[in-house]
Amino acid sequence: MPWLLFICLIWIHPALYADSSEPRILFLGDDNTYHGGWVVEVESAIRAQKGYARVSIVNMGLLSETVSGLSESGHAGGSFTRPHLKNRLSRVLAQYKPTWVIAQYGMNDGLYLPLDENRFKAFQEGITNLRDDCIKSGAKIILLTPSLYAADKLPEVKEYEKVLRTYSAWMVAQRKAGWQVIDVHSRLMLEYDNAKRADPKFIFAHDGVHPTEKGHSLIARSVWGGLAPSMFWVKDTPLISDGTKNRPLYKSMVVLRNAWLSETGSNHPLVNHGLPLDTAEMRFKEYLKDYFSGL
Repeated sequence: MPWLLFICLIWIHPALYADSSEPRILFLGDDNTYHGGWVVEVESAIRAQKGYARVSIVNMGLLSETVSGLSESGHAGGSFTRPHLKNRLSRVLAQYKPTWVIAQYGMNDGLYLPLDENRFKAFQEGITNLRDDCIKSGAKIILLTPSLYAADKLPEVKEYEKVLRTYSAWMVAQRKAGWQVIDVHSRLMLEYDNAKRADPKFIFAHDGVHPTEKGHSLIARSVWGGLAPSMFWVKDTPLISDGTKNRPLYKSMVVLRNAWLSETGSNHPLVNHGLPLDTAEMRFKEYLKDYFSGL
């Protein structure tokens, strides 16, 4: 390949050279990211890519978190307000030093209320600041639009779903400004419709917000469908959703998540204190060995 063409390709598609700098992949988000079912399935596909089997992948999602800095009155029974990503992001970026950040926010940012311009503006500013801070730190960032709200409920209770569609549409529109955005929300609606046709009893989220195990699998497929092309990975790589095969990978996700949340000072009242990082890394290596031996 002529050098000029090669340089042009790198300039157009920065993901082409992601392998050359020891990728360190960071997932950020709220409850659904923290719980990590979809993250682990996506991780299984990432680790199947050439050169990515043993790269550093850490999930630092946090319960109840927002990018907007907003919190409703009486959240968590009045025991604490919603965490604001801004309060920990600089530490996370400085200490973990990710090369790629994959972030999903929005579900909590509208506070489960009808669309409001001030809340919408706070979300826009929060997402923009998240992207800017990641880029300033030297990381590339891929933003994911929010998950579904009350997918299993009757249409008359889906007012908040309209909020999430509005947030998602704004994020997708930022592609014109060079943002890397995966429209998980739209992809997920299609995945949900297909799942419901195949099984009318399928439930995405019993409480309307936190997905079931099968719901997490739908999110994983929706994320991977956009992530793989963005990173020039093999799109038809199977995502491992088998709980037995994935158990070591899930354990490694939890041990690294808790260790890093403690190390970076999340100070969340509902998050268990993690192991020291060196101990967590040793556990991670053991779990990863178990994972690959079980495939």
